[in-house]
Amino acid sequence: MSTVYDAKSLDEISIHFILCTERTGSSLLCLMLNLHPEIISPSEEPFALYLHPKYHKIVAWTEEDIASYVNDFFLLAEKNMDLYFTQRAIFHAELLANKDLLTYERIVKISYLNFYESDQKNKSSVRVIVDKQIKYVYHLEAIQHLFPSAKFLLLVRDVRDNIVSKSIRKLNWNKHPFFLASIWKGAYSRMLVLPENKRLIIKFEDLIRSNETALQKICTFLSLEYDSKMKETNGVFENYVRSQKEKLDPAFTEKLLAFHSGIRSPLDSKKIGQYKAFLSQKEQSIIEGQCQNQLKSFSYEDIAEKKSSSIRFSAYQFLAFLYRPFLLKLYLQLPLGLKLKLKKGRNRRKSIPV
Repeated sequence: MSTVYDAKSLDEISIHFILCTERTGSSLLCLMLNLHPEIISPSEEPFALYLHPKYHKIVAWTEEDIASYVNDFFLLAEKNMDLYFTQRAIFHAELLANKDLLTYERIVKISYLNFYESDQKNKSSVRVIVDKQIKYVYHLEAIQHLFPSAKFLLLVRDVRDNIVSKSIRKLNWNKHPFFLASIWKGAYSRMLVLPENKRLIIKFEDLIRSNETALQKICTFLSLEYDSKMKETNGVFENYVRSQKEKLDPAFTEKLLAFHSGIRSPLDSKKIGQYKAFLSQKEQSIIEGQCQNQLKSFSYEDIAEKKSSSIRFSAYQFLAFLYRPFLLKLYLQLPLGLKLKLKKGRNRRKSIPV
């Protein structure tokens, strides 16, 4: 049975964003947020931004418009939709059931409400959507234009630990600590430009060591009452994945659980300060010198004053610029039709046996 929405109730749902880089505890934060009965924090998908040029001017949605939107939505998907989203037919039927009230903003909200977390709660209770899409750090102007009332949770982790975690997980094509430091610095430099009344800084270290205080601050920032169930994360993600195992390849399931091992066990502080065993003193010194302004802004007190001049580091800064803001801005400017063709090509290559 499709959910039939009330236009006023949909309009009252607010959309906010988590801004971060990889390996900052964002999956943990999303898990905590989803344990609040009035919050949905969906799997990170860029559909709201990428589909906007094609669909935002539609006033009276037709069945053909809806079919086209559903097709584009699933084609652009970056995650495993069998795990993270409702069934395509159910989603399509729900949009058709609400055809007469659709606007672009409302179809985006209904899309968010169909992510997997909504299976665990009553959709009618949801008042806040908190999207975590790492690419949006580099598209803040566009996001603020689409969602002028949005607030931003700036989730940050000590750059030195962040570098170690990325290296261990083999994220990014370049694993060099100076390159990864440049990614970190570039992302958080952009975030700190946001107005102070629109942002709340949440440190990974606080989320681990004093999570109740951090979650209370978040709820206040989002105009919600704190719910102590948000702390009860142990086993939640694993149980959900196991419940969906019939839809998933067993090898993918085990890989996913291994990748998210950090949110499957009780919180501990062992990974705070782990850089001391991985990075040399010289690496630490150069990283701290390059990132010292941002580290000070986030109150990492053990950062000494250091000179930031380093010819070798400048090359990594340039590579980081090309890899993130330049390429992502270039991709954003591509017509949706070309984005869809590129995605179809990638999907075909994935389906070819090796």
